[in-house]
Amino acid sequence: MGRGLLARIAVTWLAVLGASGAALAGEGEGAREPVTWLNWLETVKVHGRPVISNTASLAFAWSLVVVVLLLAISLLGTRRLSLRPRGLQTLLEMVVGALRSFAVSVMGPRGAEFVPFIGSLFIYIAVMNLFGLVPGCMSPTANLSTTAGLAFLVFCVVQYYGWRERGLAYLKHFVEGVPLKIWYLPLLLLVFAIHVAGEIFRPFTLALRLFGNMMGEETVVLSLVGLSVPLLLKYWIPIPVQLPNLALAVVTSLVQAMIFATLTAVYLGGVLQDHETEEAPA
Repeated sequence: MGRGLLARIAVTWLAVLGASGAALAGEGEGAREPVTWLNWLETVKVHGRPVISNTASLAFAWSLVVVVLLLAISLLGTRRLSLRPRGLQTLLEMVVGALRSFAVSVMGPRGAEFVPFIGSLFIYIAVMNLFGLVPGCMSPTANLSTTAGLAFLVFCVVQYYGWRERGLAYLKHFVEGVPLKIWYLPLLLLVFAIHVAGEIFRPFTLALRLFGNMMGEETVVLSLVGLSVPLLLKYWIPIPVQLPNLALAVVTSLVQAMIFATLTAVYLGGVLQDHETEEAPA
């Protein structure tokens, strides 16, 4: 795994972080944020405003922590690259190889081009999901502003490659199956509107699916933790009733990250496949 790939992964993480930051700007103040190790940022003010003023800004702070952690691991694993990897480099090579195989299996041969983007999304989302299982931490994906930022980034990337690969011919994708003749104009407009709505609702479904699953997971864990408190006070025996659900949450956290990455690969693969079909000889 060379420095060029590491740089592309870093750019992807920063782009995701920026999209999340833009999304949280639209969330109003007043929501009571959970208590975490970063709540002390409420006392830090910039231009008279606290750094953390709502749940979305707290989620953004934790997503920044995840980015810094992943960048530090990547730098440590690639500072002494060797043709015979060992230690952390071996682990990173295995992860990159698995992500490359996954992207190619979903998107075809061109999937290798999108490993930095799809792989970074998977790793970034998986780590954010798992952070919610650590006491004192918060899962940024349990906040809709974070998942909305991720979905918006995917939407922009898909549309960008659609226009880059096909140019104005990309518009034909929105009226596919309808003859391009004047007397079909009403049907063309209807089909175009339906396809545009479908493209717009894709990021909504991505954001809501990830947010709903992670919010539900955190709610269940917190409820079980709250249930263990009266048991401790009554019987003086610590009964961690949340442990079975925590084990399941580790699996679901990885599964939700894989679902998000898979759907992203499918959306990108659809754009590239349509372009290759158009270029193929009859």
